Amino acid sequence: EAAEELKSLLEGTGSELPTVLHGDEGILACSTIDSADTVVTGIVGAAGLKPTIEAIKLKKDIALANKETLISGGPVINPLVKEYGINMLPADSEHSAIFQCLQGVPEG
Repeated sequence: EAAEELKSLLEGTGSELPTVLHGDEGILACSTIDSADTVVTGIVGAAGLKPTIEAIKLKKDIALANKETLISGGPVINPLVKEYGINMLPADSEHSAIFQCLQGVPEG
């Protein structure tokens, strides 16, 4: 409903309309857009799995901003990361801190 309302409001401006996407279809379209090299995945819960998987299949790097992707989908996501040779990096402070701890600190 909100997407249709926005579209109606924009039609009255006389300017070129952007494409208004929403729902699962919109999320999938955003995660697989040709012009993106990296996709930030931060959707709460399992809803972020499908767009993340589809982005990986298109060899897009993943900037991970939710834990659910690895907790609920790790057995699927991790092999895909290796198979498609993409990078998955933390995109928020908690994940980044864990990532840094796992890498260790050089002596000195």
